[in-house]
Amino acid sequence: MDCMKDEMKKTYFDQINEMCKKLYPANLNINYFPTNFVVQGGLIYYVDYECNQYSDEWNFENRGIKFWSKTKDFISYSEDRNK
Repeated sequence: MDCMKDEMKKTYFDQINEMCKKLYPANLNINYFPTNFVVQGGLIYYVDYECNQYSDEWNFENRGIKFWSKTKDFISYSEDRNK
């Protein structure tokens, strides 16, 4: 799943939101960077090991979404990474 190739689907965001509904009450954040997820049969799975104490700064809405959309932040990150 690659937002630079327009492979992000609404259902992925819906699934992330469902994950967040379980993570936040448990006081957890995960690393929302897209390479930490795989898609199988239309479902996304988190395959990274990282879990941290919940923080608004690092939640999906404030941090993760930047890497799941073609935001300026993500495009800049991608360009810098590919130099």
